[in-house]
Amino acid sequence: MKDETFNDFRMLLTCKTIAEDLALHIKELQQVNPVWTEGFSNELLNRVDSAFDYYLGLESNRRIEDVRNKLNHIQAQALRAIAFLKTRIDIAYAFNERKKNEVLNKLGFRQYLQAVQDKDTTALLDILSRIHENLSDSIRKDLIKNPSDEAFLMRITQFATRLRKANLSQQSLMATKKAIAENALKTYRELVYTLLEISQMATSYYKKDPQKASMFDYSPELMKYLSSSTRIN
Repeated sequence: MKDETFNDFRMLLTCKTIAEDLALHIKELQQVNPVWTEGFSNELLNRVDSAFDYYLGLESNRRIEDVRNKLNHIQAQALRAIAFLKTRIDIAYAFNERKKNEVLNKLGFRQYLQAVQDKDTTALLDILSRIHENLSDSIRKDLIKNPSDEAFLMRITQFATRLRKANLSQQSLMATKKAIAENALKTYRELVYTLLEISQMATSYYKKDPQKASMFDYSPELMKYLSSSTRIN
């Protein structure tokens, strides 16, 4: 995938080079194809820049990364909260081992804590859900010693919902990745066909001016890209 991304990047640079040279010589090259107006040239440059910004500026990947960072942040907060809750339970029931074990079991610590410590997201959701469902008023009363404890318990019961939403957002974005890749490939190929035509026609037009002809002589590179761009990431 890294090689494919690099090839896409190199191809877009080639397209941008051709498009920029077309813009520089638009008055002359209009004689080749009357469709090549300044408006056409500007639109073409915008299409290339948009492909860079959206697909290789990685707008979609930035969105996925933002959601992933949010998910990781919530997970880290939840892990700290769970560790703190475990400590509060150990302290609150320090002289009542039976009650402590009962509370730890009821809140899912016995079943899920090890997996949670191993960074298992499903186990983290499970234990947070158990805490949300089973943190009864009587347990709260035992754990709350000051107003900050009460606020903490309120926050920890909300982590399950926050984490579930963030996890669903990530899954939703990842599910669209194939569609994004298909759109990217379609966009790339349309650009390459357009720039290939410009490259071939401009090179032919400037055949008596090798220096200018060389500015547009990218047909082999574009053809090579087309022959290798049948994949969908």
